[in-house]
Amino acid sequence: MSAAILPVVLQANLVLALAVLAILALRRPVRERFGPLAAYALWLVAPICLLAGLLPVHAPPAVATPVVTLVGAGARGLAPVARQAASLTPWLVAVWACGVMITAALFAARQVQFVHALGRLTALESDPDILRGEHLGGGPMLLGAVRPRIVVPADFETRFAGPARRLVLEHERVHQARGDAAINGLVVGLRCLAWFNPLAHLGARRFRVDQEIACDAAVTTASPEDRRLYAELLLGAAMTPFSAPFGCHWPATGVHPLKERLMMLNVVSTTTARRRAGLVLVGAIALAGAGTVWAATPAPAKPSIIAPDWATKPTAQDLVRYYPAEAAKAKLPGRSTVSCDVKLDGHLENCTVLSESPTEAGFGEATLALTQYFQMKPASLDGKPTAGGKVTIPIVFQAGPDAPSQ
Repeated sequence: MSAAILPVVLQANLVLALAVLAILALRRPVRERFGPLAAYALWLVAPICLLAGLLPVHAPPAVATPVVTLVGAGARGLAPVARQAASLTPWLVAVWACGVMITAALFAARQVQFVHALGRLTALESDPDILRGEHLGGGPMLLGAVRPRIVVPADFETRFAGPARRLVLEHERVHQARGDAAINGLVVGLRCLAWFNPLAHLGARRFRVDQEIACDAAVTTASPEDRRLYAELLLGAAMTPFSAPFGCHWPATGVHPLKERLMMLNVVSTTTARRRAGLVLVGAIALAGAGTVWAATPAPAKPSIIAPDWATKPTAQDLVRYYPAEAAKAKLPGRSTVSCDVKLDGHLENCTVLSESPTEAGFGEATLALTQYFQMKPASLDGKPTAGGKVTIPIVFQAGPDAPSQ
């Protein structure tokens, strides 16, 4: 089991790293040209590429682009490393699994600490769907991942009044409508699985920034006359050392993200046609990335069956029957080797001639015809079913059809 897990983990992290690098290079140009929503949607490329790498069907290598070659070479290059470290594989998988559990525990502890700092949560009298924290500075935010709720600080009604209150609540409702909190929960899960990959954590932080900018754009596009007030609300929000892992947090978690959000408020809104074109572009990039990964993912090698346990084999009479006619007349001996895939019932399929001697004497075709008489017992590869395995069969044709051998 561990031998199967390790290559998948390594390949998935290679794909994730390359996808994050591509997104980091494209996010700002896409945002400036097609709007914040397109830049936010661009992050879908990463999970789509990861899923493409798990597809069982592989495209021919001939269609590979330079990026395909890079991903394919990287994935193939990891295989010999994994084979050379076969004795270490169980330990490496154990270390990875421990890292996943520790990272998940740290995120859970941070969430519990964050919720505990809010104090007792009570529903607002004016809107029972909104919860108010017991302490100052805790929100506004969308808290949770499965059933997220809007949470506001204790002084919400005095600090936010009139249009300001409407704007900050609209910001959280946009998050809620888009399912951003659930998406953030999935991102946390991905970070746990890729805990040793620094690009996974860097990408997650940039993703949260693009998520907030896309939400800012949605609010200010709906209320363009309140753009200045919205910027003042962002400036007045207290920065926090960290946000809740499961949820969406209105205050900035650093100076740089705050500057990036404020700068985007000064950008003139893109047209509807350009926003739609941006989403189409993102879809094309996602399809191209998925196709690239799919084409580059190497097909799993079929296990070679070294000592096959045959249930049936061709008889001497079968070899006489298929002995090449011209070779039989000339009493010409020969040999041929074929390679075949093993079916579930032990019969052979997809047989190809690896070698024959002498060439063009018909021994290769004769051997292919004889493969129909081979059937392997169902468990002859280290006690495991032979289906999906590959077997190599040499056939020796003696000098004359009267005494053939196999």
